[in-house]
Amino acid sequence: MALAAVPMVTQRVVRAETKDEFPASVAMADASAGAVFLADALPMLYEAPLLPFGRVVVPELEIFAAPQRDAAILRRVSFDDLLPLRARVTGDAVQPHNDKWFALEDGYVYSSLVQPVQDMHNDPQPGFAKQGFWGDVTAPFIDARVAAASDARVAKRLYFGSVYRVIDASVDADGAWWYRLHYGVSRGPGPWVPAENVRRFDPAADLSPLSPDVKDKRIEVDLPTQIMTAYENGRAVLRVMVSTGTGRLFTPIGNYRVFRKAPGQRLVGGWGSGYYDLPGVPFVTYFTYNGVAIHGAYWHNDFGTMRSHGCVNVPVDVARWFWRWTTPAAPQEASDIWFRPAQGTPVRVA
Repeated sequence: MALAAVPMVTQRVVRAETKDEFPASVAMADASAGAVFLADALPMLYEAPLLPFGRVVVPELEIFAAPQRDAAILRRVSFDDLLPLRARVTGDAVQPHNDKWFALEDGYVYSSLVQPVQDMHNDPQPGFAKQGFWGDVTAPFIDARVAAASDARVAKRLYFGSVYRVIDASVDADGAWWYRLHYGVSRGPGPWVPAENVRRFDPAADLSPLSPDVKDKRIEVDLPTQIMTAYENGRAVLRVMVSTGTGRLFTPIGNYRVFRKAPGQRLVGGWGSGYYDLPGVPFVTYFTYNGVAIHGAYWHNDFGTMRSHGCVNVPVDVARWFWRWTTPAAPQEASDIWFRPAQGTPVRVA
């Protein structure tokens, strides 16, 4: 069935069978809104819902008077600055693959250079923390600290959509709860973050397998178009713009199978100006033994062009969909699970 690109706040899209087979951002749409049932057809390209804020992901970014590259520059903003987003509009294609801009209160900004984010606060769940759970950051960014206190030294900045294993909870002198993180940021017990900024994934609702009864699944990654398509029984059910590898770090052409999954991982690699250290990379689904995977990317919004270190970058909510949809299903509490390759969903890169 087709997946539609609809604003999160105005409509929800469901399949005739179940809405749970859609990416999380669509499945979480306002239940009070009207549903749109879609005819069988080639799915539209997935477009993430518009979120309230945008986080600048480049050192400096211009705000323009119109969605045009030659429009007057109104002001400049810097890395990690937050911008209230009012709409997604069509304008000049600053890069050939993207003609979308975000409208602000006082101008326009090119969308590839801004990560859409929320600032959602959550009720602390210290009881679950003692047992351990997976969760994601729901603030634009938070500073993880070496102790459960707001004046403790900052260990690492963590970003919206990144995913971690919570292993403990503590309350500070002011009565605020903190969570201690492990997998995703550290090999052992790691830093502490404000509990209100981490959402607990419910294992049944958020991490359970999608379309588990469908045996014929496959993924195709088309490098020239930078489009990845998921198929069930030969029919496309999801199409999404991706970012694959570039230069010497290209995504290898060939036929593969999913063989390893992790809900959240810290990925470190590269050298020189290409060095990267990315905590909490969300929903990593590996299909080559040299580390190429489908995973979420919170450090850019530039899907549709080759720019990764070899992996297939997708929006965060789409990464969770593929992690849940691909076979075999991963144990919901596992940090890193390997499968026999013959069991995994086929992945074709061409």
